Amino acid sequence: MTQDDSAVVFECSLDAPPEKVWRALSIPAYLERWLRPGDDVELAVMAAQENRSLTYHWREAGQGTTGDTEDSVVTFELTPTAEGGTWFKLTHAPMAVPVAANSNIANATLMAA
Repeated sequence: MTQDDSAVVFECSLDAPPEKVWRALSIPAYLERWLRPGDDVELAVMAAQENRSLTYHWREAGQGTTGDTEDSVVTFELTPTAEGGTWFKLTHAPMAVPVAANSNIANATLMAA
């Protein structure tokens, strides 16, 4: 997995403490209301540090006629602020799969299918 220029990063300050934001991200009923992933999205936790960071494997049915799936990694980072709130950082990046060293493909990675 690599993070490159195709990653989308969003940062902001939230008035809620990290513990409250963590609950919104980690309890499925709250996550569904807050994030509203579509019916064609599958989420699986890849890594978690309670009240600090949470990384999901995000699999979404592809657009167009091929029906391929698109895999990406969504990471939420929570940092407490001096005012009792949370500095919130969301990074959504495509998931890359390493290519074998003897591959004829010019790029160093292939996008997961």
